[in-house]
Amino acid sequence: MQALPHPAVPAWASSGAVLRAKALQEYLADLEQTLKTYKPIPAVTVMVLDEADWRARTRHPYGFPFQRTSLKEGLYLFIPARYPERFVWRLREVLMPAAKLARKLPGRVESFLDLNLGHEYAHAVQVAWGLRTRVRWVDEFVANYLYLLALLQARPELYEQAVAWGALIAGLTPQEPSLGGYDRKPHNLSDQLWFQGQFTTQAARLVESGRDQLLTGLLQAAPLKRSTVHKVLVGLEPSLREWFAEFAPKKQPLPIQEERVTWENLG
Repeated sequence: MQALPHPAVPAWASSGAVLRAKALQEYLADLEQTLKTYKPIPAVTVMVLDEADWRARTRHPYGFPFQRTSLKEGLYLFIPARYPERFVWRLREVLMPAAKLARKLPGRVESFLDLNLGHEYAHAVQVAWGLRTRVRWVDEFVANYLYLLALLQARPELYEQAVAWGALIAGLTPQEPSLGGYDRKPHNLSDQLWFQGQFTTQAARLVESGRDQLLTGLLQAAPLKRSTVHKVLVGLEPSLREWFAEFAPKKQPLPIQEERVTWENLG
């Protein structure tokens, strides 16, 4: 393991992953430079690990980036030194229906996964700033907002890619499009991507129209509470009320009960 010191995004890399770790460290540090203008951020340690080093430190499946976040124990991002081929192929397979409609993917799947590490970094920032609520869809949406807000200012060329990927996956067809069910039910990969697409496109609208107004309001309301976060969001951004309503289950017309004709009811 090789250490890559940095005041905001220190990193550790497995043998053979140093160059990748340096590139990701630079990317996340650019996001940190933007976000810290709103409020200081504790250091977030990036672990770029091969499969052996990964399995020695976590039980999470190899290849799926994740955060381990605790203000007491520290903020960490776990990133694979390379994405397993089976995972990449599975993702391509799920994206195929949307790719056919768009006629092409916005880029390589691996680039999409690397780009989305900014979203994982935003989750760590949420914890540091008291913006995590444990309401899963709220946390995912706010992380997307933080990520895109920082990306637009720090790496505008990558922002365009992130929005393009968001539009693509928003074109998938979900089986369970309800926000209420998002926390209660495990979702398949296609549904998870569809939700991320919805969160990304809505966050992009807010970033492009009001820039940082939602963030400044959320920081004033922090720490966010599970019981009141919906009211806080709508109070800060009234347009979200209509957006939330789009996820409500569609009411199905009641089936018409056909009366069975018998000699008795004919009189």
